[in-house]
Amino acid sequence: MKGPVFYFMLMLISTVTPAQEDVQYYFAEAKKARQANDSARFYEMIVKAGELHPYHQSIMYYRGLAAALTGRQQEAVDFLQKAIWIYAPFDLSAPELQTLKGTAAFENLKTQQQELLKPIVHSDTAFLISDRTLHPESIAAGEAGEFFVTSVHKRKITRVDQHGKISGFTTEAQDGITALLGIKVDKSKKVLWACSSPMPEMENFDTLSRSAVFKYDLQSGKLLARFTPDASVKNSVFGDLILTRNGEVFISDSQSNTIFKVNESTQKLEPYFTAAEFWNIQGIAFSDDEQFLFIADYIKGLFRLHVQTKELKPIATQPGFSLKGIDGLLWYKNSLIAIQNGISPMRVTRYFLNNTQQEITHTKILDRGHPAFQEPTNGCVVGNTLYYIGNSQWGGYDENHRLKPLDQLQDVVILKAGL
Repeated sequence: MKGPVFYFMLMLISTVTPAQEDVQYYFAEAKKARQANDSARFYEMIVKAGELHPYHQSIMYYRGLAAALTGRQQEAVDFLQKAIWIYAPFDLSAPELQTLKGTAAFENLKTQQQELLKPIVHSDTAFLISDRTLHPESIAAGEAGEFFVTSVHKRKITRVDQHGKISGFTTEAQDGITALLGIKVDKSKKVLWACSSPMPEMENFDTLSRSAVFKYDLQSGKLLARFTPDASVKNSVFGDLILTRNGEVFISDSQSNTIFKVNESTQKLEPYFTAAEFWNIQGIAFSDDEQFLFIADYIKGLFRLHVQTKELKPIATQPGFSLKGIDGLLWYKNSLIAIQNGISPMRVTRYFLNNTQQEITHTKILDRGHPAFQEPTNGCVVGNTLYYIGNSQWGGYDENHRLKPLDQLQDVVILKAGL
């Protein structure tokens, strides 16, 4: 998500289901039963946890262990396979899996795991940004080779050249900006759009601050307009935004799972679409003809929204690939480029679509387990080249959300890969 990465083995997903407390209860009971060697109850409890939260990789993994212990070999392999597609380091040498050893299905599973753990590196370093206090989230291409980078911690937008030299754009907390997340440049209209939301990681965090969308003059950095949701909308987290060819602006709110749209005529930020199917929406991207809006749900994967009819459909993928954990989402030549920081190893994947743009026909991993990765987040396409942030610093804070000393942080790495 746009925010601290969902660590896999620490806790179950929060704020995404009203049944969270029950999920935690059944998961805890399952772990107790496992420790007590009560295989039947272990299986019963983890099945109930999975019924409430069928997308969590830890529940899938424990379901595999419990199924193996209770003689359900095929079920065990199926759930273990789903689990390692999301979190490849899961332990397949656990004692509960003894009965699977030597079977063709389990040996094939271990081979899959080893393949999933192998790094794949296609990207080179485009440039470095030496300011380690920025904590960048998104990057957008400007004019004449320049880029604009959002800062979560410093609450500002930074103009950067192709060598990583900073020339400034907005000042810290200018115009009431909070933690800056999504950003896009409209070159035809010479404006820059950015969205921000209050985060504990930003300087001078204020719980009374509100999420907002900002419109700036591309050259001067002067504020042209500011849009906020209706007062009835509470605790928005504006993670990403996208522009149409005509300059219309759409924003994803991962807190309310709503797509908002800027209405410049009324100077309002209006709800455009939401659905009960959503759990935690992140990146959004339009198809070339703008017939479809593609929406990444951090928990459930990819959806395709028909702009005219508002029909929402999930995107189907091939076996061996999980669509979970997509943060940044970009469109490129009938394919979706997904920056997946909610899986392990983290990766950047290009998903090629069929003619109806409803199914994934094949995939290409651009980067997996890249040595520069410390939670890649978002990027932009310039011509036939992808530029993206390789090491956004959500892990660069202590338990009180204070930035760690500079020697414990890294220069910002902007990666590039040919498409």
